[in-house]
Amino acid sequence: MMFEDAFGLKEEAEAIRAVVNKSLDEGIITEDLASGNKAYKTSEVGDWLANNLNST
Repeated sequence: MMFEDAFGLKEEAEAIRAVVNKSLDEGIITEDLASGNKAYKTSEVGDWLANNLNST
């Protein structure tokens, strides 16, 4: 929302939303969201998000 509302970067905001949704769908999540399933370190999730940002 900040990218859209504060900065007017609608395309960038959509790309971020898409890659976050992809990570959730693929189970690339941190311990607080894992509910006993495989969890990744915050740095691993961040790296995954950065590496997959333009592939969505």
